[in-house]
Amino acid sequence: MTTKYVKPATAKVSEKADGKTQSMVLIHGDEVAAIEEASAGMTRIESRGKEGYIKTKALGSKASLEIYCIDVGTGDATFIVTPGRKKILIDGGLNKRALGFLAWKYRLDQPDAPTVAIELLVLSHADDDHLKGLIPIVQHPKIEVKRVIHSGIARYAQGAFATELGDLSADEKHLLTRHSGLADLAGAKLSKDFEAWRKAIEGEGGAVDYAAVSRATGAIDLGDPSVQLEVLGPNLEQAGGQPAYRWFADTAHTINGHSVVLRLTHGAARVLLPGDLNEAAEDYLLETPGLAAKFNAHVFKAPHHGSHEYSKAFLEKVKPQISVISAGDDRDHGHPRACFLGAVGQASRSERPLVFATEIAGNFTRLAKEEEPPPPASANPDAKRRLLFKRRLHGMINVRSDGASLYAARRVASGYWWEAYGPIPAA
Repeated sequence: MTTKYVKPATAKVSEKADGKTQSMVLIHGDEVAAIEEASAGMTRIESRGKEGYIKTKALGSKASLEIYCIDVGTGDATFIVTPGRKKILIDGGLNKRALGFLAWKYRLDQPDAPTVAIELLVLSHADDDHLKGLIPIVQHPKIEVKRVIHSGIARYAQGAFATELGDLSADEKHLLTRHSGLADLAGAKLSKDFEAWRKAIEGEGGAVDYAAVSRATGAIDLGDPSVQLEVLGPNLEQAGGQPAYRWFADTAHTINGHSVVLRLTHGAARVLLPGDLNEAAEDYLLETPGLAAKFNAHVFKAPHHGSHEYSKAFLEKVKPQISVISAGDDRDHGHPRACFLGAVGQASRSERPLVFATEIAGNFTRLAKEEEPPPPASANPDAKRRLLFKRRLHGMINVRSDGASLYAARRVASGYWWEAYGPIPAA
């Protein structure tokens, strides 16, 4: 068998070589095992344990950049596979959905499943809707995390410092407390979630390279020359003779505003991954000499779940063709906000911008047999019983790049399987 990759935006797989009976639909960049060429320009393939036939011309030998914006409900988790098959995980959400995706993708439930190596794990910042889901991933026996990078800002127990993030400068303009390696946290009174995170990393017995990054870090070598990964934030200043973070009015804005910001480049395509940046932080970074031009990107992982606290000037620097928002109902903050949806579309360089949201992409079906009983006869006759629903499809957004063009897709329940777009030239 030979490894092949799907070339068009979508490709139908049939049960028989005549191509008439559809069994599944694959999208650009999906990896398959080609078993043999059949008649009428069809190739028999295997994909995720299932065999079928696909048009031979739909298959190529070149792997694409794969980006999976996982539906973790409220929170964030983005999984990236480079053309050289290096794996990057950015944040893990609040629950085990990111782990569930990895278990599904790599069939970790199978006894003979090989260990999955994650070259780079990124904790953009230490809020629990980004951090908690990473803990079971680090601890999973079939997942090997090689390197972890983070913003350097931890969360501490109430009363350990002047704020939950550490001590401030005398003029309260800077956050002074910063950690890089685990040794910097020795004896620290950490918050419950951050202590669990620390123990998970420590439990790997020193096998994980754990370090803080900043704009000064620059490029990160992933061992794949087809992509470049650069750290654009957080930006450190000097206060009291030491590296420090600009204080953005309060704890929430400061920890979000100093998220790890990454730009990934693959050929002509650029991807911006900004964590939970907010308006104050975006304007601050735009003012940093030499940085504004680097925010220009074709694919934009929207910051802070599509919050209303965004900088229009920042969006206009990004000028995305494809934007993806991660949001959910688990903690309803009204994300994604209507004003952000309009603004990010308006800032696009495309006449037909693509704006996806994991919450919107999710699909539900009614549980007809599990409806609540009707109200008693004595109740208000106009009262209606509530209907219960279950999730039928999770709202993961798939974005792919062959280095020249972009592809994007989300699953739908209809027979054509995917709402898919591409090829879209990286303009």
